[in-house]
Amino acid sequence: MRLNPSILTLVLASMSFATSSYAAVQAMASRVIYNSENKAATLSLKNNSTKPYIVQTWLEPGEDKTASAKVPFIVTPPLMKIESQKESVLRFIYSGSGLPSDRESQVWINIQEIPPKPENENTLQLAVRSKIKLFYRPQQIATDLPESVKKLQWSVENGTLKLKNNSPLFITIGDLTLGKNGKPISKMHQDMAPPFQSIEVLHNVPSTIKTLQFTYINDYGGNTEMPEVILK
Repeated sequence: MRLNPSILTLVLASMSFATSSYAAVQAMASRVIYNSENKAATLSLKNNSTKPYIVQTWLEPGEDKTASAKVPFIVTPPLMKIESQKESVLRFIYSGSGLPSDRESQVWINIQEIPPKPENENTLQLAVRSKIKLFYRPQQIATDLPESVKKLQWSVENGTLKLKNNSPLFITIGDLTLGKNGKPISKMHQDMAPPFQSIEVLHNVPSTIKTLQFTYINDYGGNTEMPEVILK
């Protein structure tokens, strides 16, 4: 069966990708930290295309399944046009209620680009959806991310590498290497530890592994290296 080219264009245009590497409209940061003492948090977007794009933005609940399904934020503007090679700014405003004050909360920012109508109806187009994490950090929290990472507890139980986060902040592992001369782990079972929770980072860990090295994702989206960990 042969597909009508215009239908094929429509199908591809409706596809969305979790990665932003194919996006014409790029977020200028990999995460947003919203400190509660501020009235709003911002995220800059840049249109790297040679054509103008429409961008639609909305929020949805984060990865922490124990958190409320509510997303008490307003994003403005929810719909905007960005000209070629220009930047625009999204603002996120907390409604003032609904999130705990003793720990961080995380939600997803969805950025859906909408390309202009092609001059040639047979042109294939991709409409990319990027996802960025927003972390809401209450002012009452009396710690910071570097100090929280130092207090992580690593252990191996029945071949499972576990990570216990005793802090009120989300902690995301960047790179992980097992043993003295091990290779970096390409895929972890879980890599983000919610506040006051434990996660299973890796399964089928050999009993001979006694140490590990890791980095964590800092507030700027970069990797910060930590000292070697001796496993318990």
